[in-house]
Amino acid sequence: MGSKNDLIFPNAQSCLLATTCNAGVTASFHTLQQCRTLKPTSALRRSYAKETDKLDDFRAREEQRERERDAAEQAAAATDTQGDGGGGERGKTSEEEAAKQAKVDGIRSRILDAAMLHVPQHGWTKQAIIQGAEECGYPSVVHGMFPEGGFALVSHFNGKCNAQLVQQLQLQTNNGQLEVNDPLDFLVQAVRQRLTMIEPYKTQWPQAMALIAQPQHASTALAQVLTLVDDICYYSGDRSVDFGWYTRRIGLATIMKMTELYMLQDASPAHAQTWEFLKNRMDEAVQLQMALSQTEGMTQTFSRSFNSAFITARNILGLGYSRH
Repeated sequence: MGSKNDLIFPNAQSCLLATTCNAGVTASFHTLQQCRTLKPTSALRRSYAKETDKLDDFRAREEQRERERDAAEQAAAATDTQGDGGGGERGKTSEEEAAKQAKVDGIRSRILDAAMLHVPQHGWTKQAIIQGAEECGYPSVVHGMFPEGGFALVSHFNGKCNAQLVQQLQLQTNNGQLEVNDPLDFLVQAVRQRLTMIEPYKTQWPQAMALIAQPQHASTALAQVLTLVDDICYYSGDRSVDFGWYTRRIGLATIMKMTELYMLQDASPAHAQTWEFLKNRMDEAVQLQMALSQTEGMTQTFSRSFNSAFITARNILGLGYSRH
């Protein structure tokens, strides 16, 4: 601890030497001048001894604090090492939190599944969620788990429908390994399958679209649409890296939402006019894509913007680009 004290009290030795030297000079001066008004050397020695005791006490306290601080740092380092190794309390806490969140997500999903049965009567509302919770054996106050209200139902429904469609596309293409003979028809049929899933809730769907359009829900809703059209294009065989990759996905998302609106007003048998509208819009999109592909000046700018949009969409939903 000697070296450490020297760092803490860098001038201690100089001060002691100066004090000792001054004491000697004072004693000699007393002898030479025989001045009785000055303090005797013995008094200086007693004063010096008293001050030295105080200094020793101070240094002892500082040394004790140093030891306590070192011990605390070592204990903290040992705790961090244990946590990083996965065997400490921190690792256990993380696993417990993940398990708890998975349990909560499971409860939410069961409640929303049950609530879907009450949408025809109560719409996309908190009341439908309450009915679903009670059917699952939970009290009505559990609707507090859904701060987004009725949009939780809409998002849950869209997410399940999107996942169901992707599973169908995977089966049709052997998880993207089989080549699609007619990509345009593949896109048309995929959009048709997805919109057909809305039919049981067609009467209540305008309310769902109104919830989707609210600013606080726009990011999640847009992410679900962009992710879906990306998956549809992927399984259609679109693996290109040119400008058409972006225009096809943005165009498909636009056509799908246009057809969705058209479907709500379509009273034709089996929505025949809706599917004709869809086919015509897809044909027009092909022509538009051909025109845009020849506009090379805007290609890089649009590519960067669209790429950011799709990456953001998947990040919002917690998805990656792996489809395996």
